[in-house]
Amino acid sequence: MFRTVAKRQAKTIGRRFQSNLDKPAFSAPDLAKGAEFVKHTEAVVNHANSSSSTWKKLSLFLAAPIILATAVNTVIVEKEHAEHREHSKHLSDEEWPVPKYPYLNIRRVDFFWGDGDKTLFWNSDCNRHIK
Repeated sequence: MFRTVAKRQAKTIGRRFQSNLDKPAFSAPDLAKGAEFVKHTEAVVNHANSSSSTWKKLSLFLAAPIILATAVNTVIVEKEHAEHREHSKHLSDEEWPVPKYPYLNIRRVDFFWGDGDKTLFWNSDCNRHIK
């Protein structure tokens, strides 16, 4: 029994690693299949060239101006925001033009850093302590 299984496994392993033994070692090339392969390869290359040139044009003439326009708009908006923040920096906490919502600055327990009243990300230029 063991020998039969071993022979069968040897045949299977031999078939897996030497599966081309039943074919001739050399055969004449098939010119039609070679020409078809070359034609297919050239078609793939032509398609790749046209696709890449299309994406290059889209990136250059569409994406770059959109990114530039967005960057200019962002710079303008942020410049106005910085000017407004600089203008309102000198205002006291009571003069700060923010509605006094009841949920702002609720402190049930003091923070264990600093004076215990300001959060970890407190920024005195834009955060106000409303009592």
